[in-house]
Amino acid sequence: MSVMSSGRCLTVALAVALSASACAKVPPTEKGEKEAAMSEDSSQSRTIDGYTYTTAPVVAKLGPHRYAFPANLYDDQIGPAIGGGVGLTLMWPELQAAPPGTRSSRTMADHHRAISMAVDHIDKVPITELLGRQTSTDATSEEGSIYRKDPRRRLDLRRPGPETLGLTPYAIDEEQMAVFAKAYELQIGLPAKRNPNFEDDWYIARDAGGKLETFIKCGKLKDGRDGLALEGDQLVINERTVVSGCTHNFVDTDNSLSVSLSYPRIFLKDWKKIEGAARQVLSQYKVE
Repeated sequence: MSVMSSGRCLTVALAVALSASACAKVPPTEKGEKEAAMSEDSSQSRTIDGYTYTTAPVVAKLGPHRYAFPANLYDDQIGPAIGGGVGLTLMWPELQAAPPGTRSSRTMADHHRAISMAVDHIDKVPITELLGRQTSTDATSEEGSIYRKDPRRRLDLRRPGPETLGLTPYAIDEEQMAVFAKAYELQIGLPAKRNPNFEDDWYIARDAGGKLETFIKCGKLKDGRDGLALEGDQLVINERTVVSGCTHNFVDTDNSLSVSLSYPRIFLKDWKKIEGAARQVLSQYKVE
């Protein structure tokens, strides 16, 4: 591992210190002013405590490929972290980078607007098999293990429902769950613990050939309510209710990349637009 220069250390330290102030709460119904979307203009910059944040391209390496993402597109608005993988942030609803140097001054609503995009190069398993591995327990359990039969963690033991938002929801098969619970108790010697409130909702999209293309899992709404509401494109926060989130997974097969997006469940209606924006970012800023 290469050693970070003193300048880079100072940069990262400043970013961490600045981000800490962003955790202050706002009144329950306060509407955050969204950060304006912006184009990649290297002349735009903002200096905070001696560090200048810009939109200039910063190169990141993902496997054999290089990407020149604008600095403000990175999650810290500086550049890629050391150790592999890339973290980017897209601001809803424009799905573009926030202006440089605004991370530390975001309102709570703006934090909810920030869609995290984690990108990793995959070379240990075929990229075409990754989503299948994420929707089963075969890769995380031994042959014959009772966990191979857990319907909460296996797509093939869930039941598809009517399509919604262009996605097929897959609910836990309760008959399969009863079989699993009985087998679990026989093998482990204890009753299977279950809390339906923490069992994620699964959504799947497939390509024209029927292969998995998108896998999204979302936390359940508490009593059918969410901690966020939308009025047009304005977010309204209700701090008395938990904000349900989603993890959205897809792959870039051409470049062997795994992409994981995290955002509030209330944005699920825009999943296809969000995925399209993420794919566009990877295509637009690839340099080799």
